[in-house]
Amino acid sequence: MYLAGFVTGAAISATAVSVSYPFERLEVFAEALSIIHARYVDERNGDELVYDAIRGLTQELDDHSIFMDPEAYREMKEETSGQYFGIGVALDVRGGRHFVLRTIEGSPAEEAGIEAGDEIIAVDGDDLAALSEEVALARIKGKRGSKVVLTVRREGSPPPLVIAVRRDQVRTRSVEVARVDDRIAWLRIERFQRRTVDEVRRELRSLAAAGPPPQALVVDVRNNPGGYLSQAVAVADLWLGDGVIVSTLDRGDGAQRDSARGLGTDRETKLVVLIDGRTASAAEIVAGALQDRGRAQVIGSTSYGKGSVQQFFDLSDGSALKLTTARYYTPSGGSIQGSGVRPDIALDRELSASGQSSLDELLLLGSTDPRWVKEDAALQLAVLALRDAVAVEGWWASLQSQEAPTLGPAPAPPSEEVAGAPRGE
Repeated sequence: MYLAGFVTGAAISATAVSVSYPFERLEVFAEALSIIHARYVDERNGDELVYDAIRGLTQELDDHSIFMDPEAYREMKEETSGQYFGIGVALDVRGGRHFVLRTIEGSPAEEAGIEAGDEIIAVDGDDLAALSEEVALARIKGKRGSKVVLTVRREGSPPPLVIAVRRDQVRTRSVEVARVDDRIAWLRIERFQRRTVDEVRRELRSLAAAGPPPQALVVDVRNNPGGYLSQAVAVADLWLGDGVIVSTLDRGDGAQRDSARGLGTDRETKLVVLIDGRTASAAEIVAGALQDRGRAQVIGSTSYGKGSVQQFFDLSDGSALKLTTARYYTPSGGSIQGSGVRPDIALDRELSASGQSSLDELLLLGSTDPRWVKEDAALQLAVLALRDAVAVEGWWASLQSQEAPTLGPAPAPPSEEVAGAPRGE
């Protein structure tokens, strides 16, 4: 789903953009369009031809500038609002194959038995390999109460499974919290939706009401594809008292800076931020700001590196252009684009036998952690960093002196990542 940039206000109407068109040859485009419409061997709808032409314009720009027809734009807005009609899956597209990254709790997909790791090979009998990601997602979604039949390949089950799922309203939460112990809590941010900062505040209040307020917090933005820039800034502002959070620079001369406001800032809670190669865009802003300002230690793998800003421009028929209009920078002036946020303690390396042994020995210090923590080595290391920073930093220094890092290739971005979003509500 998604986003990671900004729009000043809501999406901007294209008619409000003052442009002097230097396109004297538009008559050639009109001629070509007319000939295709009249003479192409298969009859084509005129609206579809125009949409195809606009898509062609965006294909030569960058990976994040796209044209969205009215239906695709409407569905995108529904999803970022936190509810939509569908089955409740997030897809990871690799090499033209469509895998289920996760199912949303309580969703029709979960109830029908769809599992993370399943490969969806067909929708209503149509092979997904022949469909683009955008079309595949559109085919899976649909009217409330309607049924979609998925053909699924699952590891350990050689014959493909045929699973019918009835579409319904899918309510998505962007925030999850859990208490590790009386002192430390885990805060997971799935994506930055319209009201994510309100969810964060509500969940932290619930923790404090149910027991002692946590003194330390793991902010987990792994697999977070981004979202609304305004929400990323607001979340970072919860823990930053002043100073720049993010700067955006467009093709003009000026830079726009979003700064912490200081009101209600939590300056006491110790923070560790968990990132990975699928942490993108708005999520990178939060990690980069908290790291740059010395507010949090960052642990994990180098993030995806999407530092461009997209803006939605409404077109007159309900379609929209999502256009890269700026790039953003961390408080220190570093660009995230192409390089990502580099963690203070990096786990994107293949450890030698001795290195793995030393890590296993370190993690034994967390032997009393809940099972769900111990099953996630990166999370357990983050918890230990909050509990015993000296031990973790000593282990990391020793590892650096013994082993040169071997970084793996950056993964593809989550299919949800739309890389653009309004600042306003």
